[in-house]
Amino acid sequence: MATSTTLILIVGMAVVTYLTRLPLALLSRTRSKLPKVLDRVLEQIPVAAFAAIVFPSVLQPNGHTEIRASNAYVWAALVAVGVSIARPRSLVWPLVTGCTVAIVLHEVI
Repeated sequence: MATSTTLILIVGMAVVTYLTRLPLALLSRTRSKLPKVLDRVLEQIPVAAFAAIVFPSVLQPNGHTEIRASNAYVWAALVAVGVSIARPRSLVWPLVTGCTVAIVLHEVI
């Protein structure tokens, strides 16, 4: 891909990203209150997006469903869930422990 095409794509994506976030930014500046239902839905979006990325990787590591004792990713996910329950406001600890367990189990199993 040519450098000019790459730059055009980067600028275009930046503009699209900015334009999609602009309405919420303007809404937050006016200090208007969102309905409670909409506010709760917006709070859950990051969790849902994270789950949509993680669950297929854990449950389908080779492109097909593997819920077996030999699937290191399921064990690592369970450890990460346990750590996230123990440290509810931390994102770093569950990620670090889950990745560490996955690496160690992947080498052992």
